Amino acid sequence: MTQVAANRIPLTSLLLPETSDAGLDGLAFSTFIDGAVSVPVSSVDQLLVAFSRHLICKFPAGGMAVVQLPRARHRIAVTLAICMHLLRLKEGLLAGPVVLAALDVDMTEQLRTLRMRNYSSIALSRDNPLSAQRLTRSGELAPLVGSTPGTTNSSFIYFSTRVGNPQLRCNPPLVVIDATSITNPNSRARMLAWASNHSAAATVVVGDIGDESIVQTVTAAGHAPLILPVTNAEVAALVYDRGRQDPASSPLSSMWLLWQEGFPPLSIHRAGDAELNAAIAAAFACLATRPDGSMPPALDYPSKLLNAGTRLAARVLDYRRACAMANRPGEGPEPLRRMLKRLDFSGPGHWRAWGVARWGELKVAVETLWRQLDECNPKLSLLWDMLDRADRSGVGQILIRCHSKAAAVATKASLIGEGRTEAQIALWERVDARVEVTTFATRYPPGYAEIQILTGNPPPWHFSLLFSAEASATWLLAYDAERATLRRQLRRWQDNIGAWRRTTFQALGASEPASVASPLREEEPESATSDPPELRLPGLSILDVINRAGAAMDSPSIIGAAPCSWQSSGTTRTCVPVKVDDGRTWWVPDEEDGDGGLATPVLVVTAAGQKYLPLREVSVGDVIIVPAGEGTESVHARLVAVSHTNDEVASLDAILEQFRNAARKVLRASQTQRAAIAAVHDAGARAAGQLSLWASGRTIAPRSPGDIAAVFRAAQQPVPDLELLNSVAGTLRNLHRSLGRFVTALASGRPDAVEQLRRLVGDSAQELLDEFVAATVTEVGSPTKVSANLVGRLR
Repeated sequence: MTQVAANRIPLTSLLLPETSDAGLDGLAFSTFIDGAVSVPVSSVDQLLVAFSRHLICKFPAGGMAVVQLPRARHRIAVTLAICMHLLRLKEGLLAGPVVLAALDVDMTEQLRTLRMRNYSSIALSRDNPLSAQRLTRSGELAPLVGSTPGTTNSSFIYFSTRVGNPQLRCNPPLVVIDATSITNPNSRARMLAWASNHSAAATVVVGDIGDESIVQTVTAAGHAPLILPVTNAEVAALVYDRGRQDPASSPLSSMWLLWQEGFPPLSIHRAGDAELNAAIAAAFACLATRPDGSMPPALDYPSKLLNAGTRLAARVLDYRRACAMANRPGEGPEPLRRMLKRLDFSGPGHWRAWGVARWGELKVAVETLWRQLDECNPKLSLLWDMLDRADRSGVGQILIRCHSKAAAVATKASLIGEGRTEAQIALWERVDARVEVTTFATRYPPGYAEIQILTGNPPPWHFSLLFSAEASATWLLAYDAERATLRRQLRRWQDNIGAWRRTTFQALGASEPASVASPLREEEPESATSDPPELRLPGLSILDVINRAGAAMDSPSIIGAAPCSWQSSGTTRTCVPVKVDDGRTWWVPDEEDGDGGLATPVLVVTAAGQKYLPLREVSVGDVIIVPAGEGTESVHARLVAVSHTNDEVASLDAILEQFRNAARKVLRASQTQRAAIAAVHDAGARAAGQLSLWASGRTIAPRSPGDIAAVFRAAQQPVPDLELLNSVAGTLRNLHRSLGRFVTALASGRPDAVEQLRRLVGDSAQELLDEFVAATVTEVGSPTKVSANLVGRLR
């Protein structure tokens, strides 16, 4: 050890020394009041503030850092940004503003209920003491609270990615990117580019431990970031030096971190017999030996079936029914299995040789998996065993996490439906109130559950689940190939996080960091959990086999997609490219009706106001309403969002698309339109005469949720979540009036039109207007298959 290294001190002591520090001391004695909840500025907040200040003051301009925290539903990025703004007002750290970039963080509502108490008491909504402003689509600033704009360079600025890519005229800012809300790597990359284009003094990205795509996105943008995962070593030092208070029930609080004692223990529970595990491992081997480069579309079918089948813990019948109502098309197993069964493989060069050697074996392995799932899903049986173990151990709240919404719906149906034994029925009666079936993607507050049960190995973009603070322990159901994959992923993560920490600590001048322990708690010695022999291939290490198979299997979802650099077959959708007058292209999902494709309803501005037209009737020169930034939801869904959660909004859009398809099915199945209307009326609809308008999308939503249910019944399809429909019924009934005001205000920009909209939807009116643009159509293209990440987006 060199003398310099010997003189270095621990990171927490370096950033938070015992000596007096006016700026940090002021924060240390501060408390936010979030509604009625006291949120002290914790030592974790102080550490992150000190780290960010170090980045600004001690490193060259344009410094980049990634802060990683255990995954949970929190707004620590908001707390960090506000604290940095308060510190820069006291110390003059920056010549420019502090900018918080996030998605769907209601800063207006957050600041309206937020006060701060330190040496004095400040209501952050009164006279806007933070000079908190919102960046608009045009690049102007609008006060988040009050009406008095502040000076740009001394402001705290909220930048919602829904408003596009506006230019801000300011001195070099500090940019804080909330990567827990901005989950799409492409969106993160755009925020990094925005920060660079504005010559940011420093950029701090706040994300999850285990989300390696953040680091990949930052390095792909040409940066060499300082990476600071806040681990048990730092937490223990902070508690020892500065103590801790009870956690606060506010998403702004980080106090819960000080009560974490390492990562929640992870245990793997083996599923399946020898035959099934051999088949899955053989499928992995087939995918691993494929040639390099982009993959032929034929590989989509076995890859998707392997992806879903290995993670499914439900009856296949329940899964098929759930997929029929899913808002992510193409997930249903039966069409994929039928197509795979009759599909022959062909390809050029090396692909042809691979097809001869491996295609038949891959098809047999995938069909073996699904045939076993048809008979008796071993993961469903294992899930019952896990629930029984939890019940016998007196476990409280239990989360069951599935790979998709359809899988979650199916799993719940299998746990409460037909085909259960008497013992299973009795067990469910005991645990029902404690169990919540959800998805890998859904976030919960810290400490929400005692146990989370993962129905399979999470894909790379949900790897952070294994380090989550949302549950006290994680139980993972795994086939042998999944278990081999997970163990190696964790080893690689340990190597990466160790290297990142050593680099960062050395750059800061701190002493060598402590090693980070894996959360994995093997119930069997590693010698007893040998890798499947099918994964041992000549010329490839087990890790290579796992990496190549995983890249083929894990098709990215629309939100939280895999980084673009990862090679995978990908999820595709048929879209129609609509070019608009600013040179960009809007990728409209292609719906079909009785007249064929191009049936997707598009909101068109007319002389009389607005109307929905099928895409086939949209012409060059028409003015249409399209998303300005990251959003893909419809205008009516965003209007609903004023008073409802993002999950409700996404579900509403999906239900209305399914509703249009159901209405079209009724019309196609009936000999006449009058017969179709009669069928819907007999099913309970009060406004059945509107059926053709509902099918075309010209009337976007019935005013009665019961009418939606009636159409599904007439189409002999499962009725969607009526609880959701009832929860937004009032908004739907007022939607037509709100929609007219919205379009008028957006197209005209007149202050009186904006004010009329504000009277209908409240103070969020201007923010909603900034999420959309009125664009003139210059060309309507032909349907084409594109990456699912493009669906509904303006690029």
